[in-house]
Amino acid sequence: MRRRTAFAWTLIVCLLSGGCSLLTPEKSVVDKILEEMENMSEPSEEEKQQVKKEAEQYLKERYGEEFYVDNLKYIWPTDRWSMRGHLKNEEGWDFWVSKARGQFKDAYFTHRISRDAEEEFKPIIAEALDSLINWQTSVVAEDEVEDQYAKSIPSYQELRKETQKYRQIIRIALATSLTEKNQDQEFEKVYRLVSYLNQNNVRAAVDVLYYDPAIKDKGIQKIDFTNSGEYQEYLTGLLEINDVSKVKTAKDIGKYLK
Repeated sequence: MRRRTAFAWTLIVCLLSGGCSLLTPEKSVVDKILEEMENMSEPSEEEKQQVKKEAEQYLKERYGEEFYVDNLKYIWPTDRWSMRGHLKNEEGWDFWVSKARGQFKDAYFTHRISRDAEEEFKPIIAEALDSLINWQTSVVAEDEVEDQYAKSIPSYQELRKETQKYRQIIRIALATSLTEKNQDQEFEKVYRLVSYLNQNNVRAAVDVLYYDPAIKDKGIQKIDFTNSGEYQEYLTGLLEINDVSKVKTAKDIGKYLK
């Protein structure tokens, strides 16, 4: 793969410098570059199967469980493979795996702990916050923690008792127009969640986005938090609490209004 990448850049430089003999009168420089890039961008089936085998072996050795990977893609400008990992014989596992410079990385630990966190906080959020559109959470632990627990991943609650070297992020979208009149009431609701986090010593950040209820009339049933700018016209308020441990009372919530 590195040879393919190196050759591609050599080709581009060569073509643009005018020093190549690869061009014919019928083809422009751009046409030739695009043609060669297209030919090199798709690895052979043999290469894909080899990387697939390596990835599955890597996951098995790291976590002591059986996995399979699919949806393999090769990004030749960065000499990197991207794929999806799945735990065998169990539905619902779908996580990112990559190979770059001969090294594999994955997000299995993060996805597994985050799923635990979602189950734990689902009833808390549903009870504390009405007008809920949707929400999501992720838990990221430091590399040394992942390495330590890779072969025996604890529950999220167990992990919190063992280490503080992690961080949880919770993002919540509400169909509520935040106004001066209802701010105190809405902040009280958020404080219920924050109180639970603090009582359980959860190292967390919380973002709450308040949208005009008219957003649902437009057929928007779910907020894509990776592209929240798409819903900017409906946004009426935003809370960004970077460290919930600093929130001591419901009145403190207002300090985080953007």
